[in-house]
Amino acid sequence: MKNLLLSSFLLLLLSGCKLGHYGRLQVTQENKKYTTFPKPIFGDNFNSFLFKANISIYGKDVSGLLVAKQMEPHDYRVIFTTELGLKLFDFEFKDTAFTLHYCVPQFNRPKLLNTIKEDIEILLMSNLFLKPYHDLVDKQNLFDIQEYRFGKYYNYYFTEKASRNLVKIEHCKKRIKKVDFLLNNYKDSFPNNIIIKHYNIKLKIELNL
Repeated sequence: MKNLLLSSFLLLLLSGCKLGHYGRLQVTQENKKYTTFPKPIFGDNFNSFLFKANISIYGKDVSGLLVAKQMEPHDYRVIFTTELGLKLFDFEFKDTAFTLHYCVPQFNRPKLLNTIKEDIEILLMSNLFLKPYHDLVDKQNLFDIQEYRFGKYYNYYFTEKASRNLVKIEHCKKRIKKVDFLLNNYKDSFPNNIIIKHYNIKLKIELNL
């Protein structure tokens, strides 16, 4: 009986978490396709961006430089090195294909590697606009929000109405938030600070332009 009551309480608690945040969002338009909104973080066409990067994984910090470069449309190369130039990982994203060109043993663990890969894919926002989405708005009317579904996962893109800047992306599973992407300190329409914070594992990535 106690176990049944405990299970019921946990179910209600999880349901409250799931609906408490996303249940406050209101649908305005449904199932739109082939849009150019929200605006891609890196722009439709870019040469390269260089960030000072810090990756904190289970209490251990790794710092260095991260470069994101567009080789051609829908072909991106992302390389993380130490400040002395030692390569830590080298990813390539081309259409729906992913190529691991290089990775040091510290990062070459399937779960960690796949998590970082997925984080970068979300930031690149490549091919996002070929997918249908829902238009949402928060009850305070501070943000325009787009909800995209990827199988059992959802991404929510929060564009601040006042500035028209994309300020947050939330990556969720079954409407429960797993990752926050916080985009801060905009200059010339680009965030100079990006923080990626995971809630299901102890992983945090900070990028400063």
